[in-house]
Amino acid sequence: MAAAGPLGRLLRVRWRADDSAPAVLDGADADANALVLLHRTAFADVTGTEVTLPEKAKQALLSWAQQHRLGQVAADMARVAARRDRALEQLRRQGLAVRRVHLEPEWRLVSGLGERANAHEIGIHLHGTYGWPALPGSTLKGAAAQWAWENTDLDDPAALGRFTGVFGTPLPEPRAEKVGEHDGDRPGRPRFPESARGRVRFLDALPAASPVTVTVDVLTPHVKPYYDAAADSRAARDVPPPAEHHQPVPVQFLTVSAGRFDAALVGDGERETEQAAWWLAEAVTELGLGAKTGAGYGYLDAEEET
Repeated sequence: MAAAGPLGRLLRVRWRADDSAPAVLDGADADANALVLLHRTAFADVTGTEVTLPEKAKQALLSWAQQHRLGQVAADMARVAARRDRALEQLRRQGLAVRRVHLEPEWRLVSGLGERANAHEIGIHLHGTYGWPALPGSTLKGAAAQWAWENTDLDDPAALGRFTGVFGTPLPEPRAEKVGEHDGDRPGRPRFPESARGRVRFLDALPAASPVTVTVDVLTPHVKPYYDAAADSRAARDVPPPAEHHQPVPVQFLTVSAGRFDAALVGDGERETEQAAWWLAEAVTELGLGAKTGAGYGYLDAEEET
């Protein structure tokens, strides 16, 4: 079966004679860009007005991703790491503060599980240029902000000032209401600017100069019709209630199970940048990143570079 669209000239899924054997993906090199391969490829079986996406085709894509580590090539990764090192050094010379945090999964990491950027719904966040696994800066910042918020004494103006100095204002509405930052009726409560950018930027965390390990995992939702309908706004009025008669349907997805990501923070000053790096290190260790943290996924060991 050829892929739909122009990629069909290159990519095919080959079925094996043994129906129980997995299908094979032909035409994808070991260093293919995984973002293009996974997000722009669809194997569609068209019968009349019906279009289905064979599960074996998705499994062939996942097998390629695991076998070739989503197209990571050590030589290319070393060049990218060196390029980032030079960029960060240039920022230091311009007077900005730079802190780096090395992140390693304690077990498995799931980032982007809910993304539906491809026909086969293979949920993993990939870098927009290189196609390698990456941890978005927005995810890192959100985790650090959550940890910092939970550990900030709201009755201490200095502590609250450190938080807003790193992450900026306005605060999200629930936090703003809790702090009472706009009512000014509490003695000693400073008035924060209504809109101010945070003084620390969280860059995407990329794999270090060597590939991270990609592993296919399996999730088995027991009430899939309910979850599918609940996630579809068009079916909001006809959501079937969860019930025991629903057939469990195994769903395969990609995880990162080993390797190291390098996160970089760039700030206007040393003090707040160091504080933000510490908050990030604590957050990934205690709160985790990504999906399924309640099942043990997403917890990382963090080491700040000195």
